[in-house]
Amino acid sequence: MRFFLLWLVVVGLFGAGLWFFHESSQFLLDRDYLAGLLHVVVGLATLRSAVEVARLTIVLELRS
Repeated sequence: MRFFLLWLVVVGLFGAGLWFFHESSQFLLDRDYLAGLLHVVVGLATLRSAVEVARLTIVLELRS
């Protein structure tokens, strides 16, 4: 059960990261460069956290 819950969190974080990149493209098209850059940074951090949670999930699955 914990395995599937963690994978659901991973998928949600990847979706949130992609959403931030989509929003940053809209800000950059509107020439709001600061907001676009901040959304890119948050998107990268979200994707990095999704990778770390996925790695944790795999390690927990292999140990059990």
